[in-house]
Amino acid sequence: MKKLSILSTTLLSSALILSACSSSTEKKEETNKQTSTTSSSETKPTQAFDFTAMDKDGKTVKLSDFKGKKVYINMWASWCGPCIREIPELEKVYQKLKDKNDIVFLSMTSPNDAVFKNQNPQDKSKDVILKKAQELGITYPVLFDINDRFIINYAIRSFPTHILINSDGTFETRIAGAVNEETLTKELEKLK
Repeated sequence: MKKLSILSTTLLSSALILSACSSSTEKKEETNKQTSTTSSSETKPTQAFDFTAMDKDGKTVKLSDFKGKKVYINMWASWCGPCIREIPELEKVYQKLKDKNDIVFLSMTSPNDAVFKNQNPQDKSKDVILKKAQELGITYPVLFDINDRFIINYAIRSFPTHILINSDGTFETRIAGAVNEETLTKELEKLK
């Protein structure tokens, strides 16, 4: 009985590690929706948190800068295996969408540099992150969380996590764990 319990625990732990990199000890969320994507008079869409981040050149970027556009954000870490494996799939989707004016494609990281003031940074330095992004061929913008605001307000508990926001600024969905080109494309098509 004891051997069966150890085996079960080992298998469960392995499954969670393979599907996403955890940023805390909390259980990985499969898909967490703050609002219903089905039409219902009882459900009022939740306004997405207007985060402030910094780009690679030190310029401030806010969600409100993209008012009227659909927004996709990939939260990732340079050390995260599932993040690294999914990036080529994300890049394919970005290449198809980069010339469209109604959608914004971003990535968010949590560097440990003092300038970002992250109390609980989830990654290494900005330079390490940018080097990894270059190695992986990321051509979409890489942003850096400030004061842990993105991670806290979007309840990021594992890497990668995908945030999708409608053009009216309402939160559509959060997907924890890696996605492929097909899945991401379908989720982006649901944005209003």
